[in-house]
Parts: sequence; structure tokens; C-alpha cells
Amino acid sequence: MQQLTLDLQLGPGLRKPLAEWREGDHWRGHLELGLFSGQPNWWQQIGAAFPLQATASPNGLWLTEASVERRPGTGGLALKAGLFALDPDWVTAPVLNAYVHSALDNSLNLNVTGLPINPAVAPGLQVSWTPGADGQWGSWQLGGFWLDPVDELAGLFGVNPGLAEVRGSAQLLQWRYQRLPGWRQAHTLLAHPGGPVPRLLPPPLLQLGGLAVLSDHAGGSTAAFTGSLTAAVPLPLGLDNRLWLGVNAGQERSSNKVPLFLVGGWLSQGPLPGRPRDVLAIGYSRSRLNPQLVSGRHPHEAVLELNYSWQLNQHLSLQPVLQLILHPGGRNAASILATGLGLNLRF
Repeated sequence: MQQLTLDLQLGPGLRKPLAEWREGDHWRGHLELGLFSGQPNWWQQIGAAFPLQATASPNGLWLTEASVERRPGTGGLALKAGLFALDPDWVTAPVLNAYVHSALDNSLNLNVTGLPINPAVAPGLQVSWTPGADGQWGSWQLGGFWLDPVDELAGLFGVNPGLAEVRGSAQLLQWRYQRLPGWRQAHTLLAHPGGPVPRLLPPPLLQLGGLAVLSDHAGGSTAAFTGSLTAAVPLPLGLDNRLWLGVNAGQERSSNKVPLFLVGGWLSQGPLPGRPRDVLAIGYSRSRLNPQLVSGRHPHEAVLELNYSWQLNQHLSLQPVLQLILHPGGRNAASILATGLGLNLRF
């Protein structure tokens, strides 16, 4: 699979210093398009329950965001309105971006019918509030999506998305807290014999949330709870390390393919001498499949992933990956061993 992204951001204050731009109160317009090409259904052909990579959308051009956002800087209320997806503002933790498999690099493998998971979008409104100074009480997010036009928006440029038609809405509430042990150090440079290097791993984060999907399709309404914890841990291997856990627990409805999802992993920056910008990632997930939708002796699929991000220069990195998929498709079938190579090019 190949994904090309056009990301355009517009706002006032282009002549301001960068620090003032980041901290000041300003409005921003955001337009994003994604072009997908390749073989998006390969995972189904080999009998897996989920794609082996996050980039597994029907081929063609997608509108992945068209929104207006007010950013308050260091505090106050933030607003966002327009067409956008759940991720990356909801459910998804930054630590998940280090992985390849869709059950790991995703919104905690949420599979509730109709939810706008990237690249799908829906009309939405989001309000964020950060009480207190410097995030001492964390931040709250309240949002809602209108789900009726999700399929039409996905096919705006001729893509055949194959999404189920849903009539209804989704409401979400989420709390984030970053002032965990190691949060200050996460914003400093790493000491290295060759000179200081930037930290590539995300800062510590506790994230708790809940969502309710109200619809009139066959599955009816459903609700789910999500949570994740990213912790900085001192380990003898590497320059910087993170351990993390996540959970997605929802109602067993016909509109929810994964009522229970458990996941965890380890990230290490600079695990090899002389390679301070490389990142080693290990992750494990277990998805309990809804018996109303999947029949089999083992109603779950588990994934173990090992990958290594090899930074060639500031623009190019290679990511070899090894995956072991247990009970693929929730059936009593042979495990799948998959290898791959990711190419990330940034301009």
C-alpha cells in the first residue's frame, strides 16, 4: 500500500515568531487530502480479521479533513468544527504511531459501525478545556459527530469506500493528563556522546474516555470505554524508553465487531550504539471478536509485532517489521507470520 498526503494549514500571524505562534490565541483552517493505492484487501485474502497495516483503505482520493479550529495557546477553551475524523484527537495516543499493524496503529481498534475513523470523516464539533495552569488538572474534550453522510463524504472524489450506511450520531467525552513522572524530561534533549539529540518518543500520557453511538440501523445504539497509559521508564537499554497499555471495552452489539481489546508495548530510542535516532518497537494486542459476527473455536485474534525505525536522514527512514498473527480471523487456523518494509519520506 502507498499513501500520499496533502496537508494545508492556514491562519493569521504568519509573520509572528514561532514561539508566539505556538503559544498565542489564533484560528487555523485545515485541509487534508489522502491518496491511497495498492491492494487494500490483502488481509482478507490471507484470512486475518484486521489489516496488517494501518494504510489499508480503498484506492483513490479521500477528503480526510476540512475544519476550522481555535487554539487558545496555554489555556482556555479550544474549538474545532467541520469535517474530520476521530483520530488523532480522540482515543488514539501518540505512542501508537510507532506501529504498523492496524490493531496497534489505530484508535484502539474501535470497530463500531459508522464511526469516522481516518480516512473517513463526518461533520463534527469539538470543544476542549484545559483548567488551571500548565495542565495541572489535565484537559477535557467533548465532541459530537453526525454520522449520516460518512459514506457520501468518503466517496466524494469517486472512491468506493464500502462503508455501511448509518443514520445517527456519536458523542464522546475524554480526559487527558500529561503531568506524570518524567513529563518534564520528555521535553528536553537527550545526552549522547556525539552531542545532544531530540527525543523521538511521545511524552507520558494518561487518557480516559467514553463514547456513545446512537443510530437506527440494525445494530442499534452502543457505548464503549477507552483508556491508555504511556509511561516513561528508566531501562538499561537505549537512551529513552516507554511502556504503554491500552483498552477498548464496549457493548456486545451487532454493530460492534470488537467488544474487548487489550494492547500494550515497549518503545526504545537509540537501542543500538551510534544510532541515537532509531526506534525499536514491540507491541502485543488481543481482540475479542463479537460471537454474533464471527463464529469459531477461538473468538479472538492476537497480534505480536516487532519493528525497527532506521533513520537514514531527516527526510527518509526505513521500517522493517515482523508480525505474528495468532488465531487469524478468530478461527482455529494456522498462525500467520508476516514481514514487511515501510518507507517513510517527509518533505
